[in-house]
Parts: sequence; C-alpha cells; structure tokens
Amino acid sequence: MKYTLLSSLSLILCSSLLGQGTTPNAERPTLDEISVQGTSIPELDLSRSSILTSDQIKDRQINDLVDLSSLTPNLHINANGIQSYGDIISIRGIANTQLFGAPGVQLYVDGVPQADVSSYSSTLYDVDSIEILRGPQGYQYGKGVTGGAINIKTKVPGKEQSNKISASYGTFDSQKYNFSSKGPLSNGFSYSMAVRRALSDGYLNNSSGADNTSETWHGALKFYMDKGNGTKISFGANFETHELGAQPIVKRNQSDFYSRSTDFDGIGEEYTEIDRNQQSLTIESELEGTRFISVTNRNDWSLSPNRLDLDISTIISMMSPQQTSVILQDQTELSQEIRLESEEQAELDWILGAFYADSEIEGDATRSFGLIERTQYTLESKSIALFSSIGKNLSEKDYLSLGLRYDKFDKQMKRDKTNSMFGSSPQVNGSNDFSSFSPSIKWEHSFSDELTGNARVTYAEKPGGFSAYADNAAESVFMEEETLAYEVSILFSPSDSWGVNLTAYLNDIENYQFELPDPNPSSPMDTDYFVANADEVTAKGIEIEGFLKPIESVTLSMAYGLSDSEYDKFTGSGLVGKQVSFVPKQTLAISAIYQLENGVYGQIGTKTIGDTHFWDYNGLNTADKIDSYTLLDANIGYVFNSWELSVFGHNITDEEYYTSLVNYLPETPGIAGSPRVIGLSVSREF
Repeated sequence: MKYTLLSSLSLILCSSLLGQGTTPNAERPTLDEISVQGTSIPELDLSRSSILTSDQIKDRQINDLVDLSSLTPNLHINANGIQSYGDIISIRGIANTQLFGAPGVQLYVDGVPQADVSSYSSTLYDVDSIEILRGPQGYQYGKGVTGGAINIKTKVPGKEQSNKISASYGTFDSQKYNFSSKGPLSNGFSYSMAVRRALSDGYLNNSSGADNTSETWHGALKFYMDKGNGTKISFGANFETHELGAQPIVKRNQSDFYSRSTDFDGIGEEYTEIDRNQQSLTIESELEGTRFISVTNRNDWSLSPNRLDLDISTIISMMSPQQTSVILQDQTELSQEIRLESEEQAELDWILGAFYADSEIEGDATRSFGLIERTQYTLESKSIALFSSIGKNLSEKDYLSLGLRYDKFDKQMKRDKTNSMFGSSPQVNGSNDFSSFSPSIKWEHSFSDELTGNARVTYAEKPGGFSAYADNAAESVFMEEETLAYEVSILFSPSDSWGVNLTAYLNDIENYQFELPDPNPSSPMDTDYFVANADEVTAKGIEIEGFLKPIESVTLSMAYGLSDSEYDKFTGSGLVGKQVSFVPKQTLAISAIYQLENGVYGQIGTKTIGDTHFWDYNGLNTADKIDSYTLLDANIGYVFNSWELSVFGHNITDEEYYTSLVNYLPETPGIAGSPRVIGLSVSREF
C-alpha cells in the first residue's frame, strides 16, 4: 500500500530522532506569526494554517459556518440551504459525501469534536477565534481527517464580570438578538453563557407554498473550575432549534431568479425542523512532566422532518403526479478522548492519545411520485483510534516531527424499502470493518529570522461505509478513501508592515468518495442515490495568504487558493479528465480594513468562488455547473464608551448565484444564494 515506504521511513527516523543529541541551548524554531496589534488580520503560522481573530469575525460578518467559505484558501462549503444538512465541506479537493460518508473536514468547538457534517452547528456566536488547518490532522486530535479541520474557540470568562447585548435588523425582516454573560463565581469557579434568537421572512418569491422563512433559537452554557492546583475542569451544554420554511431550491434559467411555486400550499407550513443538543466534559491536569487531557462528548441531533417538493411545481395530473419527499432522521454520537502531552518547552515534544466513538443514525424517507416509496434505515458505527506524535530540535534551525495513527471502524446498516405498487424490496443489510495505519513526517527549517520553511508528507484514510438509498447491494457499499498528501510551505515575514505565506500541495487519492445518482436508472422513478468510489483522483494546487499595511490605520489582506482536482481513473464512467464534483477551481478573498483613533472603523471585502461542477455518472451534463461568482460585503461602525453601532451589507452588488445544484432531481435545480441584505446592528457591553 501507499503508506508502506512512509511507515518504514518514519520508524527509521524515529529511532534516529530519539537517539539524537540535543544542541546546547537549542529551542524549537518558532514560526513567526503575521499579526498586527489592534487589527483583524489573521495570524499566519505554518503549524496552524489560518487563524481568524475575533476582530476579523466581526468585520467580515461571519455569522454562520457557510460564511467561512473561501475566506481561507481552498476552503469551500457547498451549502444545501437547510443549516448543515446535506452540506459538502471541502479543503484541497477532499470533502465529505452529502449524506452517508465520513467528514473530510472535521469541526471542533473548544476542542470538542462534532459529529458528521449534516449535524454540525451552523450558527457561530460568542466566538473568540477560528483556526483553519489544511491537510490531514490525525496526530494531535481524536478524530482523524484527510482534508483538514475547523477549530472554533469560544470566549472564556476573565477575572471580571462581562455582559454584552446586541440586536440587528436587515432586509427581508431579518432579525438577530444576542445576549452573552461571563465571569467569576466563587472558589475558583466561573461561567459563560450565550443566547441567540434569529428570524427572517426569507427571499423566495413563492406564488404558491411557503417562503424560506426561518425562526431559530441557540443557547450555550459552560462552567469552569480552576483552583490553581494544576487541574482545570469545564462542563458545557448547548442547544439549537430551527423552524425553517421552504428550502431555497429554484428552477434554473427562469426570468425571476427567486421565483418558486410548489404543491405545498399551507401558509406558514414548516418544511424543516431541526433540533440539536450537546453536552461535553473536559478535564485538564498538570502531572509531573506530563499534561493529561480528557474530553467526553455527547451529541444528539434530529431532523423532524425535511419536506421538499421534488419537481418544484404545482402541476398535478395523471401524467405528472405530485412529487414530494419527506425525510426524518435521528442521530446520536458518544465519544471519549484521552490524551497525554509533554510540557511546553520540553526537550522532546510528544503526544500519546486514544479515541472512541459510537454513533447511530435512524432514518425514514418517503418519496411520492404517483407511487409512494418508503426507505427505513439504521446506520451504526463504532470506532477506536490510537494516535501519537513526537518532535525534537535537530539543530538551532531544524525541527523534525513524526506522527503515527491507527484507526479501526466497525460499521453496520439495516435497510428496508417498500413501494405502494411493487411491495417490499429485498432487505439490504451489511456489516464491514475498516482499519488503517497513517504515518506522517514533517520538517521545519528557519532559513533566517524572516524566512521559515515547512515540508510534510502524510498518508491518511477515510473509512468506507454504506449508502441507504441504493437498492443494489453492491452499490450500497463504498470503500475506504486513501490519500497520500505532500505539502511545502514558506512563510516570509520581513516586517510588521507586510508578510506572505506560500504553500504548494499535492493529494494523490485512491477510491475517492463522492455521491452520485444511479448511473443506470431503470425508470424516471428510480431514486437510487449512493456514494461512489472513483479509482484515482489527483488534487494539486497553491495557496497564498498575505497582508500589507500601507499606513498605521489601514490593512489589506488576501487569501487565494487554486485546486486543480481531476478524476484520473474511474472505470466505466465518463468522468476521466474532468474537474472533481463539488470542488471549485479556485477561491479568492480580499479585504481592506481601517481603524481610526476616534472609534470609527470599517471594512470592505470580496470573496470569489470559482467554477464548480455537479457531474452525473456519464459526465455529459456539462451545463450542470455553477459559474464563478464574486460577493461583495462591507460595514462601517463606530465604538463609543460601551456602545457599538454599525451598518452592514452582504452581497452589495446583488449577485444572483447558487450555493449548490441538485443533480438527482429533474432539470438539476439550484439552491439560490441570498440577494442583497442591508442592515443595522447595535450592541452594548456592561
């Protein structure tokens, strides 16, 4: 297998590294961060990739997970329009499948791993910073992923009580109300809490049926204990509930971009209801020469239901009956991570950890197209992982680190399908085990105080599994995805006025996982949709992040990513040589920020997402593509005493664009992105 040579080299280097003498007074070369005091420029650190600070989160109006799309190189979110359900998140050409596969990009909140992408919390609030780590991340975290990770850190209490209340109002009667509070309690205890209420009338022009309205609640409560004896404990709980109107699916190439008319004619009828709650317990303890960390997590998510008019029309006849879909799904996940780490500034940096997760998904999907077809399924997954890394200074300028990870997954599926005309289909059941060893080698070198380099080679696997919407037993099973990732980076930071981070990468992928409609439908009523494995895919490209500060009060920043992702081999399909589905060719984000001494601040920025394809199996549907588009956002604000007032705008040029296409529905309709939104926000801290 691909990792054999890399594993052998890792073991040889590990033996050499452990026996290497330490240069007197040598320290691990620190990778300089590009940061500017008092601005919202993200720090750049080759060991952590991009960091979005709290100022930048505010300036770029990052309220939802999808707002992160393209703000850092090659991060893209193919949004399905109903929170995170059905979203596809990709980094460097590696992504999750829409419904049944494992994440390619893992989400963490305060070090706590979230479940699969569909159940990710999409709303961001009370956030202190967001780290975007690109490339495999299996040697410091419990959940191993091949594409990258998003690590969200929320604000923690300080030594004094702090409260903040805010409200905003914008186009389409969109409203947000936030309250947060944090501070000390007594005897080493402290707390933090945050609540958000958000509403919107939606932007669809529906002549029949509901609009894409939304009413949501979010809440989080966390308690901390730190009595100064080297042990810290935190317990957190959060919830969210979404009552959503129509999913913003519209027909393409119509005169009114946002026009929609459906069979669902109940005024105010809820198309989708999503509920989520999570509890976590984190324990950190300083032992003699060692740091102990335990993270216990429970995640409960439900979709009850999601309702969709499949043909997006009100035409009902014997030739064209009502076509609808109703999906109910419940998901629970329990996980436990235990990690031992070396102390900071130790002669040898090391991590040794174990991770266990147990998840279950129960689904019930009913499709009506003249006939009524019902699919009931249960997907179970149990996994255990052991992970470790070790690093040491080889000289004053060189640092070498090695990683090794072992994963084992046990997966099962039970599925029943009935049809009002043909009765029950043969039951599709399955069970499979997946296991893998994933080694990594990383070298860092300081060429000078201004120039630092990094090279990394990693082998990683994403587990296989089962597709519940496939009648064919062979199509219901998909294999593990194998990635050999190469990366070279250079960070040039000559002064506090400008700096740039350049990265080149290559992902050589076998058994690439992505979802397809049935390649050989027996009839227009065939609704099979499954995870396929493309034999070979190559994703290669570059990433550029930089900033320029021409004067003290103005900062310019740029983040560009190129992803040349192609199907190299896919037996039997027509996709060879074509751009990989769901992955844009390029991303670009540019912003200009100013901060004046009198409290006035402002930001104007753009983000561009390149051409994105949505292929069928034969690769003949060249028109099913989202053309490159650019969105412009801006805000201007004023801070005075404890008050802050700002005027903001999203999609100021009123660009008409899709956030996704649905290529398993007739005519491949699109998910319409939001038109122009202008609003006012006011907040006060006390």
